[in-house]
Amino acid sequence: MRKTITILLSFLFLSFQAVKAEIGMGITGALHFLDASGTETTKESGEKNNGSHSEEAVVPELFIESITENGGAIGIAFIPTANMGSKSRSDSNSDGDTGSYKAEAELKNVIQIYGDIPTPLDVASYPIYAKVGIQHATISTLESLNSGSTYPDKDVLGFLLGIGTKGNLAFGDNLYYKAEATYVEFQEYSAGDEGGLGNRVEADLEDIAVKFSIGKKF
Repeated sequence: MRKTITILLSFLFLSFQAVKAEIGMGITGALHFLDASGTETTKESGEKNNGSHSEEAVVPELFIESITENGGAIGIAFIPTANMGSKSRSDSNSDGDTGSYKAEAELKNVIQIYGDIPTPLDVASYPIYAKVGIQHATISTLESLNSGSTYPDKDVLGFLLGIGTKGNLAFGDNLYYKAEATYVEFQEYSAGDEGGLGNRVEADLEDIAVKFSIGKKF
């Protein structure tokens, strides 16, 4: 995973050097709609405990990008830790699984590498671009389970698609804005418990975000 990120960052650096372009840096305010679903399978009873959870989070982002003459861009964004929320349940059965279970997780080390691709479309004189990219995140699990199981943190990649518009701001010196909607589907999280009890969890994560950015060209 880290090797993949290193290769992508190297490609991005070379793009900055090779393409005749301005450099843009800025900050983004993003409203994320996170949707997670998963299954924990216990070894002793073979029971599958399914669950799903949706969470909204407002998270700032920092970005730097190379802006081409036709309005396209190749960039990288850093997103601080985003809490995915928690969900609890209580079980009562004869299989030894009676008790309270709390599943909780957060996304850490979120790095997004993206490209803005100009299109011939515009809406009310706002030019439209397509956004594609890849996103790295560490899923950090913070669960509290009656079974005593804990699950390891794991790096996952997500694949990003989006649409947006951008333009220069009338005020300030070389300031510009970006407004976008994006969708990220992450690889499945799958891991056995760290205590060797034989329990296992699998989870899927999707992220829809609405973003507004202000940047400065150099």
